[in-house]
Amino acid sequence: MLCATAAATLITGCTPDNPATSPSPHLNPARGSVADRAPYLCYFIPQSAVADVTGYNGPYDTGDEKRDPDGYSCVISNDEQSIFITRYDVSAPSRVIENFLEFGKESNLVKLPEKLGKGGISDFDIRLYPYRRASAWFRCGSNNSLIAITVKRNPARDQDHDLIQLMEIAQRRFAEMFKCEPGGPPQG
Repeated sequence: MLCATAAATLITGCTPDNPATSPSPHLNPARGSVADRAPYLCYFIPQSAVADVTGYNGPYDTGDEKRDPDGYSCVISNDEQSIFITRYDVSAPSRVIENFLEFGKESNLVKLPEKLGKGGISDFDIRLYPYRRASAWFRCGSNNSLIAITVKRNPARDQDHDLIQLMEIAQRRFAEMFKCEPGGPPQG
């Protein structure tokens, strides 16, 4: 009797489901808001966003907050992996964003809204850990600047939405740090 029940269960388990009643295999990620409030980590990341966006609630370290007049990277990490990585360049050539967009074509590229400049969001791995990164080339004052924000993947969140909000926060904070007016995509 036990063998007959197991066989029936196995056969039923291998029978294709009716597509109209099958649950979707895709997770519907949550679309939350990223609170724009101090304190900020790595120049641009609201501390409250670390757990919200990544789903990671453990201890972490942050890179130093020293500002370089030209460009700098900063990492928020735990003992195992990076959680957030930020990078900025006060004056960046167009080839930097062109290379990112070319790479992104093969990596689930989503374009950023034009008001944030020229750029996009795409997937990539660092030491076998999955990440999602937004890069924007934008005008700030007379410079064509670049900001990149990399976040540990969290399939429970709509990270494209999160990264767009984080890029808005980052550009506002960048403009405050460098006393320039953000102005969308660079000319030409």
